[in-house]
Amino acid sequence: MNAVEEKVLAAEPAPDAGFLARPERLASGFERAPFDRIWTSRTRDWRSFSKLYVAPVDTDHVLEENLWEKLNLRQGEVKLDVPRLAGELRERFVDAILGDPVSHFEVVEQPGEIDADTAILELALVELVPNKAVLGAIGLAAWGAPLEIGIPVATATAFLAHGSIAVEARVRAADSGMVVAMFADRETGKMRIVDLRSLTWYGNAYEAMDDWASAFVELANTPRERKVRGAPLFTFMPW
Repeated sequence: MNAVEEKVLAAEPAPDAGFLARPERLASGFERAPFDRIWTSRTRDWRSFSKLYVAPVDTDHVLEENLWEKLNLRQGEVKLDVPRLAGELRERFVDAILGDPVSHFEVVEQPGEIDADTAILELALVELVPNKAVLGAIGLAAWGAPLEIGIPVATATAFLAHGSIAVEARVRAADSGMVVAMFADRETGKMRIVDLRSLTWYGNAYEAMDDWASAFVELANTPRERKVRGAPLFTFMPW
């Protein structure tokens, strides 16, 4: 299975949420990055900036949930969860950038420090669907059943238990406000033989955040012609 096939199996792209202007510019990111869609300016390279300010995550463009999502036992609390998860998303990007061994960007913490050497990363949390934790528990329990029953039930319930998270993002030049890069992606979680993450509401969402942040850092440190591969769809790790 190649990277494109894995990505297609993992999650369908989310519809445009309205955060990004001119989303028609976005094209499939698979040739360069593990994102559903991506665009980078040919006139100004977003990687040429030496400093980066990560803005508070936008939560005004969260897409309306469908009926299956509304049936989730956690769904009534999602509006309260969105700000918390948005803060976590920003924190994980900041941590990944600070932890970059190449130190490509100096992280700017205060907008007043912004100058012509600074880019601004603006992230929007546009979809948040909790895991169906009850199904995850059923799937885990199924491993105690006879193999001919336990394996199909555990596999099916683990897949159905996954929620989803989607992000839209852009990088701006701080001095002009010019958008120099954009990306959008949606994730539903990795497949596992034993899936402990599906026992929590947002275990897979946190994992997706880390994957996005790691990919962003790697993209900043690699030439355009180098493909940055995402995390594999399947993992033996249960968490």
